[in-house]
Amino acid sequence: MSAVRGAAAPPTRPRRLGVRGRRVLLVTHIAAAGAWLGVDVAMAVLIVTAATTADLRTRAVSLQALELVTVGPLLVCGLLCLLSGLGLGLGSRWGIVRYWWVATKLAINLVLTALVLVSLRFEVAEQADRARRSLAGESVTFDLADLVYPPTVSPALLLAAMTLSVVKPWGRIRTRKGEVSPR
Repeated sequence: MSAVRGAAAPPTRPRRLGVRGRRVLLVTHIAAAGAWLGVDVAMAVLIVTAATTADLRTRAVSLQALELVTVGPLLVCGLLCLLSGLGLGLGSRWGIVRYWWVATKLAINLVLTALVLVSLRFEVAEQADRARRSLAGESVTFDLADLVYPPTVSPALLLAAMTLSVVKPWGRIRTRKGEVSPR
């Protein structure tokens, strides 16, 4: 039989990930999120050490270490989470912006990664520069007030994203005509 002219082609299903591919992406996604959380904890330890010590050398070394262990690793973790999450979303029934919980996780990832690039890297570089000048004998003042937020906000949002992955609340963002929302 020949196809009828003007008839709509049957909808094509998006290609789904195979079991092995899904597992690789899922492990990558979970490992990157765990590493991201670990970097946040390391950042918190260094900032608290720098803020609470009376020893200027310890403060300066902590801030120099902060420069080494935060910005680069946070960017790598954020991008790995983003890419593996996009792969999982595109290759599964969850999609990228089909469900509220997935879209919220994507927004959290984009905001946190952007904040590393547009805010944290400059503050960390400035504090590390002050630390180098302090170690060279120059008299400098350290204002660590802006460094309090990253190691508190980021882990809270990451834990919220992890919770969303488990709970999967809120249902679909929109439904097609005639389609019943699962929630």
